[in-house]
Amino acid sequence: MIIDNRRSICHKVVYAVSYKDGLTYLDRCGSTANEIMKSSDEWELYGHDPNPQNAPLISLRNGTRFNFSSLKYDFSLEQTADADKDIEEPDLKEFIQQVDLVSSIVNERLSLNNFERVGFRMWYLFASRSIEDSEEWISKLLKTSAIDDSIADALNGEVEAKSHVVVVASDDRKFRISITGVTNQTQLDLVGGKIGIRKKRLHHEQKKYLQRELKRAAKNPEFAVMLDIDSFVDSPKGTDAKDFITESLKQIEEKVPVAFK
Repeated sequence: MIIDNRRSICHKVVYAVSYKDGLTYLDRCGSTANEIMKSSDEWELYGHDPNPQNAPLISLRNGTRFNFSSLKYDFSLEQTADADKDIEEPDLKEFIQQVDLVSSIVNERLSLNNFERVGFRMWYLFASRSIEDSEEWISKLLKTSAIDDSIADALNGEVEAKSHVVVVASDDRKFRISITGVTNQTQLDLVGGKIGIRKKRLHHEQKKYLQRELKRAAKNPEFAVMLDIDSFVDSPKGTDAKDFITESLKQIEEKVPVAFK
């Protein structure tokens, strides 16, 4: 996604379904987990102490995590802190396939048909030079500088942080969109980032390492603006994970950038 000439990094995606009448989970937690692992050998128990209240699974293929209970289930795929790439289109397609397979098993095994909410959520990061740059960019996008300054003047202070949340009801789903500045406290200093090593003085393996670190840093910015978009339906008549995620993703990528022009 590109907004105001800044390209986003897809940081995390989540698909979640909440439901009523899910107490069958208490009897079928283990058998459901076993069926998921038998259906695809990429799934393994996450942790060493599964129990009727907690039997999370993780994909050995891409790190997607799956949790389920008597109230809801959810899938999440997140860019790791040291990743040199973000979540890209092939990753999203793989995620959709995983969700489609596993959710169909869970819906059948737990006899789910009374759903409270279905949602697909995405977190995008737009790299900034500093905290101030993030705040200025948010003001530019939202055109709120005059309002922010007026509030700050009235309170005899300065604006330190800005965020904005809006909920929009479209024809077939709702969107909750939040935009705020964030910092990455876990980012590591690059080798040579502060001591000025010249690339021509590095041997081949050092150059490869530096290039990898530069790429990793570009995908893990120290300062960024986070765009959090949650598309959801309350009290859906049913759930088709593949269709819901695909359509939500299409609407988000096509329509959200237009809103900030």
